Amino acid sequence: MFAPRRIMVMVCGAALGLAACGSAPEENSGGDAYRNEAQSMPLDEWVTGELDLDGGDTTDWKSIDLEASGKLMVELKADKKGAVVHVGVYDKHGLALGYGTRKAGAELLSVPVKAAAEGRYFVRIVHKDGAKTVYSVRAVMDDSGGGDAVPDL
Repeated sequence: MFAPRRIMVMVCGAALGLAACGSAPEENSGGDAYRNEAQSMPLDEWVTGELDLDGGDTTDWKSIDLEASGKLMVELKADKKGAVVHVGVYDKHGLALGYGTRKAGAELLSVPVKAAAEGRYFVRIVHKDGAKTVYSVRAVMDDSGGGDAVPDL
């Protein structure tokens, strides 16, 4: 009666041990893998970063401080054409405001959102597929005053 239970415990322990041997998705992220570690990003300036899905750097977080509400556009370009990169924009509480995915072969990803108030906003950049890539990201405010924050398709 105890032998099957002992075997089951040993099998479960071995499975847990093997699972722990895999590469952690953020083990080489460099200190910006989580929202509380977001790197500050100035408005209207391209900022570069690097993502490596296989190398343990799948996620980068950036923060933007806005002085007024309005339409916020986050744009991303990735150097490797085959890289699939997801971009999400979040408010100061971590609530998702908008997101998009740069598919393999695409040049530019634009994520428009409505920034309802001044304050801090966050951008999460996630490597979903493809080769290691360098990327450029920027956030711009649209001061034109008209239209919707998200295009009406």
